[in-house]
Amino acid sequence: MLCRILNAGQAQESVQAIDWRPANGAAAQRASDVSPDAAALQRQVAELERAMQVRVKQAADAALQDGIRRGREEAAAEVKPMLERLARSTADLSALRDRVRRQAEHDLVKLALAIAKRVMHRELAIDPDAMQGIVRAALDRLQNRDVDRLRVHPNHVGSVRACLEEAGRAPAIEVVADPALNAGDAVFETSLGELDASVDSQLREIERGFADKLTS
Repeated sequence: MLCRILNAGQAQESVQAIDWRPANGAAAQRASDVSPDAAALQRQVAELERAMQVRVKQAADAALQDGIRRGREEAAAEVKPMLERLARSTADLSALRDRVRRQAEHDLVKLALAIAKRVMHRELAIDPDAMQGIVRAALDRLQNRDVDRLRVHPNHVGSVRACLEEAGRAPAIEVVADPALNAGDAVFETSLGELDASVDSQLREIERGFADKLTS
């Protein structure tokens, strides 16, 4: 390798000045040229992210609503049989309540009639004249029908005859003492048949009337 030493005049003539520019300036120039595109890309990315978030939220809301709907349908399907059983049970209870009420009313009527029967028989045993009310009620029912004979318990013959005399029917009606009858029994014999005006028969008739009303 050869080396040559130049003097000051030669070096000044042969050496030219070189313009050195800093590298950072070129990089900054390139960065300034790319910056608008990068900003636009960043905006697009941000918009895509926002759109994706909206879609995700919409999908989540739709999934939630669908889940709620399915849950309601499944719950309704599970509850429906229970509601049907409850409706049947309610209907059965209503029918049972009606049966119990009718049975209670029937039992109450029977109890009331049993009490009335006991009271009337006790009254007849204490006061033979109490038979006169039964005879008068029977005569009202018979109205103008001809009565040939009236059979009563022997203990009531005197009281019944006195009642017929007061009513003006004594001559036409024969009062017969019948030991087979109970106290409070009165059987009227007419040309059209017999009328049992006994206390027990009247109470049975009242009981039938109440039974018809309770079943209607």
